[in-house]
Amino acid sequence: MCAAINLEDIDNDFLAFAWLNLTPQARARILANSPKTFWLFGAGASHHYALNAFGVPVPLANGFFKAFNKLPTSQGFDAHVGPFISFLEHYRGVSPEKAGEWNENVEDFMTSVERELEELRESTRGRDYTAEEFGHAFSYASVFNNMTFIFASVLNEAQNGPSMSLYRAILDFCGPNDSFATFNWDTLLDRALVDTGGWNPNTGYGLNFRAVLDGAWKDSMEGETKFLSKWKLFKLHGSTNWLVPHMGVHFQPLEYTSSVPGSSDVFLYWNSSLPYATHKNRWKGGYVPSTYCYYPPNIPANFFTQAELSPEPGHVFIKATHRFLSPFEEGDSEGVPSSPVLITPVRQKKYDTYSSTIQSLWTQAVKALEEARRVVIIGYSFPPTDTRALDLFRALFATRGSEINVEIVAPGVTDIAKRIGEDYLDKLKDVKLRDIKLEEYVDVLSESMPSLMRQAAAEDTEVRDWIERIYVSASRRRGGYSPSQAWGRPVSE
Repeated sequence: MCAAINLEDIDNDFLAFAWLNLTPQARARILANSPKTFWLFGAGASHHYALNAFGVPVPLANGFFKAFNKLPTSQGFDAHVGPFISFLEHYRGVSPEKAGEWNENVEDFMTSVERELEELRESTRGRDYTAEEFGHAFSYASVFNNMTFIFASVLNEAQNGPSMSLYRAILDFCGPNDSFATFNWDTLLDRALVDTGGWNPNTGYGLNFRAVLDGAWKDSMEGETKFLSKWKLFKLHGSTNWLVPHMGVHFQPLEYTSSVPGSSDVFLYWNSSLPYATHKNRWKGGYVPSTYCYYPPNIPANFFTQAELSPEPGHVFIKATHRFLSPFEEGDSEGVPSSPVLITPVRQKKYDTYSSTIQSLWTQAVKALEEARRVVIIGYSFPPTDTRALDLFRALFATRGSEINVEIVAPGVTDIAKRIGEDYLDKLKDVKLRDIKLEEYVDVLSESMPSLMRQAAAEDTEVRDWIERIYVSASRRRGGYSPSQAWGRPVSE
């Protein structure tokens, strides 16, 4: 039997090593009684990732178009960007040759497009368009719709690489009762959660998907988690891998409409190594799970009723395509064209467009916040276009502030605090403002590994015995541990 070892005599580096070598399942068990934490991530959290083939980081709002011009989305015929390029030429005075040099904050750009659509809708309500108004309506509706696919494509290209992101490092410090929310459309956190073995996309999003494309269309992804957790990932602005029948702004009457208006189902795309049906058969391989080339998969028609797929009485469907991107006829793919579920970055967020999905996620996120004892906000600046989020957290701090510890992590965090309001932050039990990036915050969390390991050993004899075993083994290999200490008896000569 080994003699008892004083944990305080074990150096911090060794205890940190021990923490890192725990399985995710073991960490979850150790952290089971930790304060329930609500983790909120903004675009600044994903910006660290640049492991795609082009070395382009997942973009922030002020660098979105720069990323667009460096990624395949803007190059070749794989992506459809004509409406956007045409819009720049006619409404921004930017020639196609100069489009690669143009940049604008994408939230400002989309808000200006939305504002023009709103004004045009109001000024023409109840009457026909003039010829000039018709041109404006068509151009603004087309660029708004085009941007949805450009958003998804840029993010899919930027995140098309290994799943080992800093989100995975964050999860080493998350208890099994924690919740996660993000305003990001990318799937970096999703993939990190899957990699732990404690989260399942079938139920982990807080949504009920009609079907999942995981190699083939099926009711749900196959397989089980390795350990139980209550982890939920609330993607409050949607996700590039959530699909619905194609949605967009119809140029007349400039309302957001679905190609299958009677359906409220959401579909999940996870993985497909072989070609799937998509627009004009323009599938392209080489994408990691949860990502795809420009065109998302078509949704099989058998998931909808004939009535849902039929035109309204007195209407017909027409289709016209130009053979421009291929010298040969591309043909049509089976199924219903889809689009990703994205709440675009405009001031008046279209939450009501996805009332059965996004709205329900907000409800679940609010409930998780109400139960949290700790809130960590990383890389989220509470931009002017996200009024709903600001109102939510102000209300939380006003009503439960005295019960909650809050950390806000982002460069320029002082400005973020001012945006929230000093009066609200003063109500908190404790608040830490960290003017650092996610990379540096992971280092901050890592400093807690020795104390977490000591606390776990003090509370659980199995953990303590394990530390003693590996410490004795490591010490023997280094020649710095006496067998008499190990076995509690003198060594005969």
